[in-house]
Amino acid sequence: MDTRRLRYFVKIVDSGTITRAAETLHLAQPALSQHLNALEAEFKQRLLVRSRNGVIPTAAGKSLYRYAQGILRLEDEARREINTESSSPTGTVTIGLGTYTLSSSLTIPTLEAIRSRFPRIVIRVVETLTVIHSQAIRMGLVDAALIYDPGPVKGVRFERISTDALVLVTPADFELPDSTDTSVSVSALGNLDFMLPSPTHTLRGLVEQAFGSLGMELTVAIEMDHGHSLREAVQLGLGVTVLPEPAAVAMFSDDQFTIRRITDPGLSAAFALATSDDGPQSAAAEVVIETIRQIILDAGVSPS
Repeated sequence: MDTRRLRYFVKIVDSGTITRAAETLHLAQPALSQHLNALEAEFKQRLLVRSRNGVIPTAAGKSLYRYAQGILRLEDEARREINTESSSPTGTVTIGLGTYTLSSSLTIPTLEAIRSRFPRIVIRVVETLTVIHSQAIRMGLVDAALIYDPGPVKGVRFERISTDALVLVTPADFELPDSTDTSVSVSALGNLDFMLPSPTHTLRGLVEQAFGSLGMELTVAIEMDHGHSLREAVQLGLGVTVLPEPAAVAMFSDDQFTIRRITDPGLSAAFALATSDDGPQSAAAEVVIETIRQIILDAGVSPS
């Protein structure tokens, strides 16, 4: 049903004559009459009784007039809401943050920008989930995530931000044979106790794969799905850890720790913005995601 014709019909009934309605609508009278005829043909009912004094609705016309007013009111409300949503989006947008990353360096500027430009949007930031972040995106639990790129995942789009070398972080006085102050081979890591995230984490998978390729067994003494206590745990000698180099430098760049790049084979992790690839986002989610993209661009971060 063409709601435009319903609007014309309501205007005719309200005006009392087709002539006055045509003048109000800035339409030619014959054109308006054609729309009315098309509406009567669609309902297979006579909707108006015409006379020299104007028009009056039939019983069917009265029913249509009543329902048409409701339909048009809903249409007007939808247009107002959509227009308001596009100019000032509202709602809650959930951002997932991958652990053992520098995602917070992008998140804080995003939060500042959203609060400034779109004050009606509520940002929910989550780090540890009961499912992996890419799965959470597919399930609609998370709108966007700053995480390691695990490779192709159906329904999830990954926009590469950077690719960073993985490094080993130990206490400064930790003795590590067959290594230098700046590098260590994977083969020299076999007897170490590691503190790493759970097996579903991409970083954990990269380390396990490297060990497996050399027939070595990875010993994870402590599983930590957040990095908040990692610095203190390494300092106390509870284990060593592996991080992307930028994250390691940010967390451990002082004389209490030693950071060695892992070699033979060299390991790297790709950091990415992950979003749903299955359908349209809400207006609020779209502006948040676009804001993250702009902040990444402004920060000069590019894939390497």
